[in-house]
Amino acid sequence: MRAPEEAMKPVLAVERLSVSFGTPHGETKVLRDVEFTLAPNEILGIVGETGAGKSVLARAIIDLLPKGGRMTSGEVRVNGKPVGKMTEAERRAMRGGQIALIGTNAKALLDPVETVGNQIVRVLQSHSRLNRKAAWTKAVQLLADVGIVNPEQRARAYPHELSGGMAQRVVIAMALVTEPKILLADDATLGLDATVSVQVLDMLVQRSRELGLSVVLITHDLGIIAHYCNRVAVMREGRVVELREVSEFLKQPEAVYSRELLAAAKVRPIPTLRSIGGSEMALLEVSNLVKIFPGNRPGQVVRAVDHVSFTIKRGETLALVGESGSGKTTVGQCLVRLIEASSGSIRFDGNDLLTTAQARFRPLRRRIQMVFQEPYVALNPRWRVRHLVDEPLRMLEKMSADERLKRVHQVLDLVNMPAHYAERFPHELTAGEQKRVGMARALVTEPDFVIFDEPTTALDIRVRGQIIDLVRDLQTRMKLSALFITHDLNSVRSLAHDVAVMNRGRIVEAGSMETVFSDPKDPYTAKLLSAELAIEHETEARVARRPKSAEERVG
Repeated sequence: MRAPEEAMKPVLAVERLSVSFGTPHGETKVLRDVEFTLAPNEILGIVGETGAGKSVLARAIIDLLPKGGRMTSGEVRVNGKPVGKMTEAERRAMRGGQIALIGTNAKALLDPVETVGNQIVRVLQSHSRLNRKAAWTKAVQLLADVGIVNPEQRARAYPHELSGGMAQRVVIAMALVTEPKILLADDATLGLDATVSVQVLDMLVQRSRELGLSVVLITHDLGIIAHYCNRVAVMREGRVVELREVSEFLKQPEAVYSRELLAAAKVRPIPTLRSIGGSEMALLEVSNLVKIFPGNRPGQVVRAVDHVSFTIKRGETLALVGESGSGKTTVGQCLVRLIEASSGSIRFDGNDLLTTAQARFRPLRRRIQMVFQEPYVALNPRWRVRHLVDEPLRMLEKMSADERLKRVHQVLDLVNMPAHYAERFPHELTAGEQKRVGMARALVTEPDFVIFDEPTTALDIRVRGQIIDLVRDLQTRMKLSALFITHDLNSVRSLAHDVAVMNRGRIVEAGSMETVFSDPKDPYTAKLLSAELAIEHETEARVARRPKSAEERVG
C-alpha cells in the first residue's frame, strides 16, 4: 500500500490556466485563471452552463485546443510534468496513453466506414507493440468489459449499426484500451436516455475504480455530480467560482451562482390543486389509440402506438414518460392530427377528433396546441418572431395586423420575453428563448389544452428551471390542461399530477405521480426510477453510486 502522502499526490494539476481565442474584433478570453488538482482515484465533477468553458478546459489539458485558441498563461502538470515543456512525441504519447478524452455524441466521434473493432485496434497498436491478432483479442475483451453483449459480433459492426448507448460504450472502450491513468469525460452521456446514461456512468465509474483511474467528469447535470463525484468545481464565464467536496456543496454552496444552480436543479412541489374550479369532467379522453407505420421490409409493420388509453381532466397535467422510441411523441402528434391515427378514439370536450373532418377540425385547433421538442427545427429561420407567433392567428382568427401584433406582444410578455424580441430571427435567440417562442406560438390562440414535447431537454440548469417555473405559472394563470411528454423525471415531479409510463408503444403503468413514483408496480417503471439522478429522492441503489471520501480512498 502506498503511503498517504504519495497516494494523495495530484496526478493532474491545473495552475492559473487562461485561454484566449482570436476573433475579428480581437482576442476573447475563454478561460480565466482556472485552478484545480485531481487526486489518485478521485472523480472530480466540473459543472457549468453552456459557454462556461468546460469543453475548452478539457482540450487545453491535453494541449489540443480548437483552431484559433491559445494558452495565454498558466500551466498543466501531468504526474508533476508540465505539458507545455513536453516534446511533441511526449505529448502524443500522453494523449491516449496517460490521459484519455471521452467526448459527446459517440457516433460523430467514430469513423462511419470502419468497424468499431478495427478502430479500437488502431488506437491500441498506436500505443503498443501488439500484433493485430493480439490487439483484436484485447479489443473484443474490452468491449465485453464495458458491458457489450456478443462483443465478437459487435466488434465487426459499423457505428450506424449500434444504438447510442452502445456507441458510447465503444468510445469508452477506446479510451480505456491503452490503460490511461486519467479520464476526461466531456458530457459523455449527453443526449442518451436516462437508463442508458446511468448504465454508461455506472460502468465508467466501476471500470475507473477497478483500474485505479482518476476522472474529470464534465457535465451540466448536477444530479450526475451528486451521485458520482467526490468534489465539484463550478464554472462560470471561464472561471472556477467554487471548488468543494460534493457533500458540503449540496448542503450549502458558498457562491451565489452555485446557489442559483442548485435551487434550479431541485424539484418543486406540484403547483396547482387537482381539478381547478372543482370540475371533475375529463377534457381529453383517449381510448385504444393505435398508430401503425410500414416497416423496412415489404409486409412488415411497426406498432408505434399500441392501444393507448388515458384521460386528462380540466386544469390537470398528465406526464407521458418513457425512453426514446417508446411512442410518446407519436401520441402527441396523433392528438393534434399532425399524423393520422390508425384506429382508436380521441374525444376532446365531447368532440371525436378522429372522425371530425379536417374542415370542422380547424376551429378546434385554436383550443389544442403543441410545443415541439426542437424549437429551432420547428421555427422558420427566415421569419421574425412576430410572424412565427402570429401565424396561428392568421390561419384561425379574423384579426387586423395591429390586433395581431398587440396579441404577439401580450403573449411574449406571458412567457417573460421583451416586446422588442418580436423583431428578432430564431438564430438571434438562445435555446431557452427559442423554447419560449415555441410556447408563445402555442399560447397565442388562448388554448384549453397544450402538449409540451420534451420542453426541458438539453437545456442548461437555470434555463431548465426557468422553463419549468414558466409552465407551472402558465398552468395556474391560464388554467391549462396539459400533456407533458418527457424522459426527465425531475421535471415530472415538478409539473405532473398523473403519470403514464410508455414502453414499446404501450402504457405499462399509470396513476397519480405520488403513487407511481413511490410504489412502482411494473419492472420497467422501477427501472426508469432507478435511473433518476435527482438531488433528492435517493434510493439505496442511488446512494450506492456515491464515491468514497478522500480518507477512504487513501485507506
